Amino acid sequence: MRKLWNRAPMAMWSLSTADKDGVGNMNICGYVTSISIEPKLLLLAVYHHTKTLSNLKQNPKALLQLLTTNHIDVVHTCGRQSGNATDKIARVEKKHDIAYHQGLPYMKDAAGFMELEIRDLLEIGGDHLLAVAEVVRSKNLIDAPVLTSEYLREHGIIR
Repeated sequence: MRKLWNRAPMAMWSLSTADKDGVGNMNICGYVTSISIEPKLLLLAVYHHTKTLSNLKQNPKALLQLLTTNHIDVVHTCGRQSGNATDKIARVEKKHDIAYHQGLPYMKDAAGFMELEIRDLLEIGGDHLLAVAEVVRSKNLIDAPVLTSEYLREHGIIR
C-alpha cells in the first residue's frame, strides 16, 4: 500500500512565471491547496534552486493552470527539466497552443487558469518553499478530465 499522503489523488497544475525581462517558464505543481476563501488564497510548494522560484522573486505575478489528461505529454518537460537549461515554452508549444495573459504564457487547452499575485515566500526547511498567492481572477477554458497524480501513476509517469 502507498504512503498515506500519496493515497488521495491530487490535481496537477502548471505554474507559469516570467522573469523581469518577460521570458516565460512553466513547471508542474502537485502541491497546491486553498487556505482562505476571502480573500481567495492558495499555498503552492515550489522547489528550491529552480527557474520558477527565481522568476517569482523577480516578478510576483503568475498563472496557475489546471492540467487535463491531454497534458500528460508535458509532465516530463515541465516537471523534470530545468527552465535554467531548457526553453520549456518552446518545447510545450510543439504539442499545445500557447496564448498569453498579462504577459504570462498558458496552454490554450488547459482546463483553465488563475491569475496569481505572490504575497509571500516562506522557507520551511524542506526541499520546497511555500508560496502564498492571492487569486486575482480565474478563467475556465475547457471542460475536460483533470490530470491527477493517480492518472500519472496509472500511466507510469510517477510512482
